[in-house]
Amino acid sequence: MTEKVEELAQEIASLDESELQALFERVEELSFRRELRGLSDRCRERLKRQGELDEEADELMRKLKRIREEIASREYPG
Repeated sequence: MTEKVEELAQEIASLDESELQALFERVEELSFRRELRGLSDRCRERLKRQGELDEEADELMRKLKRIREEIASREYPG
C-alpha cells in the first residue's frame, strides 16, 4: 500500500460513526455519478455508430412511442 493510501485509511478509521456514514454516502453518490456518466458515454457512442446521435427530439419521441405501443400490444393483447 502506498503511504498516501495508508494515511487515508488511518484517517478514515479514526472517524466517528456519523462521519463514516456521511463518507460512505458521498462515495456512493460519486460512484453512481461516475457509472451514470459511463453509461451515458456508451449510449452516446452507440447512437453515433447507428447514425442516430443528432436525431431530432420529436423523431426520437415518435420512435419511443411506437416501441411502447408495440410492447403494450404484445404484453396486453386485446
